[in-house]
Amino acid sequence: MPVSDNPTLFEESDSSLIRRAVAGAEDAFETLYNRYRLPFYSYLHRILMDHPEQVDDFFQQSWIKASQSLPRYQHQEKFLAWLCRIGHNLVMDYFRSHLSDTTEELPEEIASRQAMPDKESQRNEILAALKLAIQKLPVEQQEVVQMREDGLSFKEIADRKQISLNTALGRMHYAVLNLKKALAEYL
Repeated sequence: MPVSDNPTLFEESDSSLIRRAVAGAEDAFETLYNRYRLPFYSYLHRILMDHPEQVDDFFQQSWIKASQSLPRYQHQEKFLAWLCRIGHNLVMDYFRSHLSDTTEELPEEIASRQAMPDKESQRNEILAALKLAIQKLPVEQQEVVQMREDGLSFKEIADRKQISLNTALGRMHYAVLNLKKALAEYL
């Protein structure tokens, strides 16, 4: 079954996917790839904005190196940050080796860019995880979260859902607890 047909893989934590990928589960690595390919590509495009023709090559090289280095991955850091550091190091090594034969220096725009994903990529990753976590909430909790997001007060929610104010507050309380649990790796 292709990864896209198995929603439980997308719910699995990075740590679990990495352990399974190291053990040889191809679907686990494919899930990591699908989870991080867009933010990682965006990161590479940002650090190589003056060399866009090389983004695809570094993207591919970085994923190959990541798959080979996965057994040495340290679970204390975010997978995306680790992947970005691999990509950044490959880019730096490439420019250093190609410029060592000339008097040119490492392009300042590449040397100054950090090995961490930009804040926009991190924000997008967190928002995607939040959206998924909200979808996993019980329907009653999802409704309260959505109504609060739409700007309704708890009194208005209680009136619309024909429930007591305490019930509306309780549903939101449990929604927040469930979301905190689901998003623990981001907090």
